Amino acid sequence: MQLDLRKSSKTLRKHLAQRVRDYPLYINEGPGKDEAPISQITVGYEFDQSGWVAIVFDTRPQAKPDGEWNSYIEPNFIDFPDWIRAIEALEENGAAVRVTLPDGTKASYDSNSSMEDLAQCFGQTIRDVLIGAQEDGLFASLPLASDCILIVEEQNGHYGWSDQDEAGPTSEQAYLTHLAGNVSSKAADARIAHWVNVLERIAAGKEADSEWSYLASDHAIERLQELGKPAVVPALKFVRKWASKPEFDADRPKRKINELPMQTPTTDVLMLVCESEYGAPEVEALLRDILRRSVAANRGRKLWGILPVWAARCLWQLFDAYPEPHQHSSTNELLNRDEYTKARPTKR
Repeated sequence: MQLDLRKSSKTLRKHLAQRVRDYPLYINEGPGKDEAPISQITVGYEFDQSGWVAIVFDTRPQAKPDGEWNSYIEPNFIDFPDWIRAIEALEENGAAVRVTLPDGTKASYDSNSSMEDLAQCFGQTIRDVLIGAQEDGLFASLPLASDCILIVEEQNGHYGWSDQDEAGPTSEQAYLTHLAGNVSSKAADARIAHWVNVLERIAAGKEADSEWSYLASDHAIERLQELGKPAVVPALKFVRKWASKPEFDADRPKRKINELPMQTPTTDVLMLVCESEYGAPEVEALLRDILRRSVAANRGRKLWGILPVWAARCLWQLFDAYPEPHQHSSTNELLNRDEYTKARPTKR
């Protein structure tokens, strides 16, 4: 059974935007008084008895994550019938559910998968839609309280998330255990997706609260390395997403410049790829695209990031058609970049 959560993500984002546009036009069907500021936005969902998502705006002063949203499901939900069809195929027929996640990576769930594993799959999709909407300014027109909380909850308690979650573990081993979650019980492709998602959080600056967060990228890379060649393409797709972004917060080499969070995990992935000896056509195509995007992102800068050189180094080490990269010793500029764009992809 196939389930494409990219479609669910787009549907939910569109619905969320409509709810925001409609907010001033209707009486709010949620906890609290209609005219009060929104103190909590909860997105509740269910996937195993029926498939739905409910967006509930809570205007109670100092609202808490107390489950009150459950009383307001009926006027606020939309159906996701493909979710329940997939779960029924799994539970009733034993058919594996092959999921395409919003970032295009694949995961597979079977009769050995727990309810928490399945709930996390849907919950993280909803969470990422909610975070993306916030980062894109979608909520700017809403009358939000200054301490408004974002929450995602599975109705039966199998998954929960809040942007106000308490600080994580305070020991090294506890932090690494926290990073892993329940990944050991998942199939290989789901484990790959989990660790790529960790890299995604690091790149976005969302894995920096713990004193042990400096361990996160190396730990995720080591786990991906253990998963072997199947991890290479999903990891490169993560790098491609960030390749068009700057790697530093400024461009004045003689002044203090700080690396942005995306630099370490993206560079670590390219180091992993260089060591993988995996010269598949899709790997070459992704590396060429990463090189093209990162060169464009650095064009005109006084100080280049290091993604172009690392992408070039991977091409040189894995494929015969590319020269050794030449890097400017002061500016990091990839001096022979034109040789890579002119090179023809390897024939198979």
